[in-house]
Amino acid sequence: MEERRTVFDYLARVFGMFGGMVALMSVFCLLFGESAKGISTMFALGGQGIAVGTLGQYFLVSVLTELLRIAFFTDIFVKDKPIVFRTAGMVGCEIIVIVCFICMFGWFPVNMWQPWVMFFLCFLLCFAVSTAVTAWRERAENRRMETALQELKEKGKREGRNNGEAKGEADDGKEAGACRKDVWR
Repeated sequence: MEERRTVFDYLARVFGMFGGMVALMSVFCLLFGESAKGISTMFALGGQGIAVGTLGQYFLVSVLTELLRIAFFTDIFVKDKPIVFRTAGMVGCEIIVIVCFICMFGWFPVNMWQPWVMFFLCFLLCFAVSTAVTAWRERAENRRMETALQELKEKGKREGRNNGEAKGEADDGKEAGACRKDVWR
């Protein structure tokens, strides 16, 4: 069950995603910025950095991505669907959003195949890293929950023995935890 989230939790995810995107694109600017300066609006400043307008576009992509995550991975819109369906739906919608941004803002020429290959490779790499981090975090949380459950069971056994012995004496030999029907009448 997902705990209740506040608007600040969602904003933190948006800004985290935005920060990761800007960091990755800053590396790309350093590596490919000068050679892609005349080809792509993302590299309009060459190796000098990312234009403010492009940063705004990245921020909007981050907001839309978080809205897609909410739509597909909470029970608000998509209910009772397997995780594979939710993941495929979100990835498909995310690709559509980014392709729209590529076409609307001229991130790269749509008639060149090399930028498309690089886009899909980058997208797959980011998706793989994100999936690996999520799986790692989930496994760590499951281990923590399993440890807590074992500790709770052991504590229950210890307390059950102590309470059972005391209860057994007080109940004149009745089974510990047994309920008398006449008490509730």
